[in-house]
Amino acid sequence: MKHALILFFSITCCVIRSQDTIKVAGLLPDQNAEKDYNNGLLEIKKNNFQGAADLFTKCISAKPDFDKAFCNRAVAYSNLKKYPEALKDINNALLINPSNPEAYFNKALIFFGTHESDSEMVALNKCIALKKDHFEALYYKGLLFYESNDATAAIDLYSKAIVINPTYTYAYNDRGSAKRALGDYNGAIVDYEKANSLDKSLVFIYNNLGSAYSLNKNKTKAIEVFSKAVALDPNYLLALNNRGAAHFENKDYKSAQIDFENVLKKDPQNASAYNNLASIAIKEKDYNKAKDMSSKSIQLNPNNGPAFFNRGIALQMLHDEAGSCADWKKAKELGVDGAAAFINASCTN
Repeated sequence: MKHALILFFSITCCVIRSQDTIKVAGLLPDQNAEKDYNNGLLEIKKNNFQGAADLFTKCISAKPDFDKAFCNRAVAYSNLKKYPEALKDINNALLINPSNPEAYFNKALIFFGTHESDSEMVALNKCIALKKDHFEALYYKGLLFYESNDATAAIDLYSKAIVINPTYTYAYNDRGSAKRALGDYNGAIVDYEKANSLDKSLVFIYNNLGSAYSLNKNKTKAIEVFSKAVALDPNYLLALNNRGAAHFENKDYKSAQIDFENVLKKDPQNASAYNNLASIAIKEKDYNKAKDMSSKSIQLNPNNGPAFFNRGIALQMLHDEAGSCADWKKAKELGVDGAAAFINASCTN
């Protein structure tokens, strides 16, 4: 499963200065700017991004060349999804101080938010050119390679980030995903286990680890890990659905059915769960139920190739040859492996 990405905006370009409470009246403009700046950083830490932006605006009004205030107002705007305003601010910060790697990193994250990967790569490269040991920039560059299906390059960048910061949870998790994509399931398990040991509160890591165990043919261990994810967050339906799939592959159809039905109790629009119930019905030779479940899945997701494939099997067993062939052809169009073999074996045209 696709790993989950955590979007955050660095404020390391702007050091929080500790200072005693100023008791004298009539602060100078620069002192007011510093006070508003530090308070703005505190509001960012509290996720009060609009409040932070307002404080940085006051700071900039008092001190127009304060590049770090522009930098962090860009952080606040980015978290508010005000990307044009964020980009304008980060460019102003770079005009004032073009050698700040953190400004380039935050610029890259703005482009991450707007899905402009080419511009993101340019900003990341500038950040790394200024600071070769910027592990976050290396990590995000790895994400770009992973998303472009170059898992090998992604692994190299994640590994560099880990050398610099050996406790970088997300780099271990994402390196595990890249290894999984290359079929190195043992390597993926090692990385996911390390990520989990660093932060046991991240439910998506349990899910990724479970998927790696499942792909490595260890269904029992996969079920154990998916169960930990479900215990940590009962509403994390991806792990619940995946546990059901592991039960199914382990031929424990009763447990699989319970999991899929529980998914539907919490999300009645879950097309995957309906199709998974269709798969169980086929195994149990209840073809009318299989037809019904896969049809509901298709209604919810008309591009669900596996549901067309399952309904084709059900229709064939119900002696609807035309219907089954039509469904298998649709499944083939949608890229389902195995559909062509059924068409060749059972369909005349």
